[in-house]
Amino acid sequence: MTMTDGVRELVVGGTLTLDTTERAGEVHADVPGGSALYAATAASVALPARIVGTVGTDFAFDALRDVWSRGVDPSAIEILEGRTFRWHARYDADGDDRVTLARDRGVADGRTPPVPAHRDSNYALLLGSTNPRIQQGLRDASPDARVVGLDSMSHWWSERPTELLALLERIDVLFVDEGEMALAVGTTDPAEGADRLLALGPALVVVKRGSRGAWIRRRGQAPLQADAVALARVADPTGAGDAFAGAFITSLGRWPERGDAHALRFASAVASFAVEGIGTSVLARATPNDVRRRMATLYVGTA
Repeated sequence: MTMTDGVRELVVGGTLTLDTTERAGEVHADVPGGSALYAATAASVALPARIVGTVGTDFAFDALRDVWSRGVDPSAIEILEGRTFRWHARYDADGDDRVTLARDRGVADGRTPPVPAHRDSNYALLLGSTNPRIQQGLRDASPDARVVGLDSMSHWWSERPTELLALLERIDVLFVDEGEMALAVGTTDPAEGADRLLALGPALVVVKRGSRGAWIRRRGQAPLQADAVALARVADPTGAGDAFAGAFITSLGRWPERGDAHALRFASAVASFAVEGIGTSVLARATPNDVRRRMATLYVGTA
């Protein structure tokens, strides 16, 4: 993959967590995760990425050497005395649905991390899932971003819908799942929901559908859809949506001339590595050639 006129870096703001997950009788405790970590690791297949976020002194930096070694920059991560955000969830058998059992935001609770000066104006920005107030602060500090994406979760669409809706005028790409779309605009139908969301500001809406793939609609264009990569085994679905968002924005920023269909295929392929291992263990080893091979198996067509 060669550099074109695209962006030179993806800046990702979001959560950094220690996750405990339960699925199919297996429990994995205190696994480094969070929206920013998964998105940045996904981006690093093709582009350097920088994480903006807050952790406690217990965050497992040393367990992520394979992430840092592939071009993910942790220098903008704020470290505060105390506990890192912890999250505990139980998944159903196919990994599409989950129940949050416990959430302790630790030192990240209500804190907007400082945003360092951007190296230049040739960067893309992903406002990963976190408190909308933090997303607003990162957007304010990044006025020159070439491409801006916004991801969130049902919790924030339920608790802070007004703040999220206000952000839609300031972004290019919105990522939602069907439940979040229902909370935002009152429907789970992709076509109807996308039309309502596009009217609120973004140029492109991406509906993430888990094991059923993804559906996208750009204003004024026909919708596109792609199936998820067929996998023999799903080990941990936790970061799939975050990885998808990071890879999608990376493609739009890195290869703008390749368009939305390429971004959809690229993101679907990269996200498939996120679910094959616990945490970022497999995603952080995915190479450009690995991604190309999976992209070749995916069909992207009109919805």
